[in-house]
Amino acid sequence: MTSPINVGILGLGQRGLQHLNALWKLQSEGQVKVCALIDAFEENLAETKLQRYVEGFRRGDICTSTDFNPTLADVKLDALYFAIPPGVHNGELIRAANAGVHIFAEKPMSLYLDEAVEMERAIRESGVIATAGFQQRHDPRYEAVQRFLADKQVVMLTFVVNIPLEAHSVKHTATEKLSGPQNRVWTANVEWSGTSVVEAGIHQVDLMRYWCGDIAWVQADYVHRNADDIVDGGDNPYAYSVKFGFESGAIGNFLQSRLRKAYYSDGYQNVLWTHGHIKFEGNDVIAYYYDGPYPPQQRPGGNEIRHLLPVSGNRDTTLQISRAFIESIATGKPDSLRNTFTSSMNSLAAVLGANISDRLGGERVYLRDLFTAEKYAPFRRKPGKMA
Repeated sequence: MTSPINVGILGLGQRGLQHLNALWKLQSEGQVKVCALIDAFEENLAETKLQRYVEGFRRGDICTSTDFNPTLADVKLDALYFAIPPGVHNGELIRAANAGVHIFAEKPMSLYLDEAVEMERAIRESGVIATAGFQQRHDPRYEAVQRFLADKQVVMLTFVVNIPLEAHSVKHTATEKLSGPQNRVWTANVEWSGTSVVEAGIHQVDLMRYWCGDIAWVQADYVHRNADDIVDGGDNPYAYSVKFGFESGAIGNFLQSRLRKAYYSDGYQNVLWTHGHIKFEGNDVIAYYYDGPYPPQQRPGGNEIRHLLPVSGNRDTTLQISRAFIESIATGKPDSLRNTFTSSMNSLAAVLGANISDRLGGERVYLRDLFTAEKYAPFRRKPGKMA
């Protein structure tokens, strides 16, 4: 029997707690040993609090600390989960990679492309296994779409996501102590979240990539929130219209809203290939196409064009992405991963590029230029970093 993988988590907020819950299950199976929990705020490490979110949790000999550096130095870790707000990274991921620790980084990995590039370089040069938290690639419905489209030419994807601003759940980071939102809902704030497209929409963008390959360019227009409609720092734009051009030639449309006082969520997903389209109808995934003799003698009826894609039940996607990550570490090969940190850089660049496009009046931003062109340097740079 192989030894369990020693893991730690940096950030015990909403997402970090979800990861701890998954890792606790993997620990019960002998796959991992939770060795370190790190959070800047002591109250987030209290055993009684953690027990409210993780059934059966016991702190035991787990190292809990508010200080990252000595924990990295003193605790033998094989892998570390990064679940902190994307704007507060301060070199921790790079130091962990340089120490030979495998990396699980929550999305978005950073709000600043230069910082993300530094992270990716450290991961690549150290040779550690690293992934980003795009767990939706493990959703059975989305797997079914990926399998179905494998031999087809996708021509257009459209995602519509309408979520009220109040739907952002209260977070665990004490942002009120860090000149942030007084209600801790940092995901509603531009400075902390990088806009809703970056903080949340990156999931839908990554799904588009899962089905259609890498993005070549992005073009965006936002409807920004009125100054007199900002409450508790909730200043993310009202609406986002983003268009993506894929290297395959396909086009993606992403429409997102964050309205205040709406209290209603809905959405729509549609994928078109050259001879049909896919719709999500409730929990079902339906492909509409005709595959009989062509041309047909008469217009095909509903039963001839409506095809239910086989979906293999429900699954805890957070647990599943951790299984894949831990298996990759155990085997020493990234084969189990649906995405690596490096491959996920395209998703991050696409959503950061959307922000830049909006700020430049809807200019089309080519991602190959975004990484290097001098005109984009001010947008790539983290505040406080030297040019």
